[in-house]
Amino acid sequence: MLYLFLSILAGFTLAISLPNYFIPFGFLIGYSILFYLIEKFSYKKVFLYSFIAGFTFSILSFYWIIYAIVNYGNINIYISTIIFLIFSTFYSLIVFTFYFLVLKSLYKRYNYKTFLLAPFLIVFFEIVREYFPFTGFPWNLNGYMLSYINQIGQIVSIFSVYGLSFLVLYFSVSFYLMITKRDSKFIFLNLFNIFLFIGLFTYGDFRIKNYEDKGKPYKVAILQGNVAESLKVKPSYETNKEILDKYLKLFEEIKKYNPDIVVLPESALPFFPYINNSLKEYFFEKFISIKVPFLAGFDNVILDENLEVENVYNSLFLVDKDGNYTDYYSKIKLVPFGEYTPIKIDFLKDIFQYLQGLDFNNGNSKKILEFKKEDKLPMKIVPCICFESIFPIFISDFINEGGNVIVNVTNDGWFGKTAAPYQHFEMARIRAIENNVYLVRAANTGISAIINPVGVIKEKINLYQYSFIVGDVYLSNGKTIFNQHKVDIFVVYIFTFLSILILLEFYKLKGEIK
Repeated sequence: MLYLFLSILAGFTLAISLPNYFIPFGFLIGYSILFYLIEKFSYKKVFLYSFIAGFTFSILSFYWIIYAIVNYGNINIYISTIIFLIFSTFYSLIVFTFYFLVLKSLYKRYNYKTFLLAPFLIVFFEIVREYFPFTGFPWNLNGYMLSYINQIGQIVSIFSVYGLSFLVLYFSVSFYLMITKRDSKFIFLNLFNIFLFIGLFTYGDFRIKNYEDKGKPYKVAILQGNVAESLKVKPSYETNKEILDKYLKLFEEIKKYNPDIVVLPESALPFFPYINNSLKEYFFEKFISIKVPFLAGFDNVILDENLEVENVYNSLFLVDKDGNYTDYYSKIKLVPFGEYTPIKIDFLKDIFQYLQGLDFNNGNSKKILEFKKEDKLPMKIVPCICFESIFPIFISDFINEGGNVIVNVTNDGWFGKTAAPYQHFEMARIRAIENNVYLVRAANTGISAIINPVGVIKEKINLYQYSFIVGDVYLSNGKTIFNQHKVDIFVVYIFTFLSILILLEFYKLKGEIK
């Protein structure tokens, strides 16, 4: 019973290290418990206890899934809970149990020295999560347990959030070895880690304080419509017109600030860009007097020659001051079971009505959207729609296409006042530091913000506020050690991991590891 409790405690302390809890260094307790269980028990019990820890972590970190599917998936609380428990089971098996069984197998051969490999393994496992399962799910990576300390978070410009994940495991291993082995060398290791932490903090603080904006800024306005998700899920002409009026009112209010460009959230305007109807006409008739270029998310329905629906995209459109579409980007990384069904099973559609609609289609290219004012360098916008902001490698590859600013549009109204909007916001914020660019974030119900290249929030609208912000956005070259040399960095990770492994095997063969 004690060890079941410890497993639950491990999952709990790891979960509360993430947004929006951010309990400092709770992960030291969680990982120390799990390392202890690896040392004490057999494979079977390590499987059980790591599974319980991961299951607990998932329930506390992803409980908002139930909120979304109950309120907007038209599924009752009992079936929603079952779906969530199935998700938590698979999440725990993939993210926790597999990882700790690999550590256990290495421990059987190299004893506690195996834990030196734990930080490297977590990086490998988390990179895999960027691509698997389905379109990938790198949500709540370990690095976000430290990223809230913005000075420490600056190292992501070199190592990405995966480098912070490495640090989380490295500090946890060092702490565990100090409290369990009672060896002076581990005490000195932790003293070194204190100085390392101070050094990283000092470096980050210096980087933040010495950051300077350069060049001519673009004045950017963000509109947060705070549209209730219930209005979007069950639309009518009246409710759609109400949504348009909310945004038109905000447009009118920001006119006096004379912004260069306005950003609206994901799926903000309730009409299809290339299909004419009275709502579209109504909006653009009103927009004639506003005359401000804008970016807005749309459900983008494409019809074939027979006027049948051919494709549906989640798109971000760039619209000029006269209401003409100049370009658009369609989302590549779609949400499994939210925007498309990766597993086609007919009886599931009978149970879950929301799966009966059309799947969204993937966009086919990383397209930079370019916007220019006569007297300024062009904005080369990396469009990032909702879920895409959680993918470090995907976004850095996108920046390397020539981007100099990230625009992230999202609708987190699905999640209510849960931890999800805070988690999502923190992940987006880190993309700005990783890529040395401003990040402009427009969220339907919040959190909307303008964030500079060192992760400082310059302007912000909190959750569930109907409001707007206007701020200066400066362009930068979008180059960091991480996004220019990430392959080299990952090669160094692998080389160092293999070197330690070979060294451990050498000592094992010499009989110095029992």
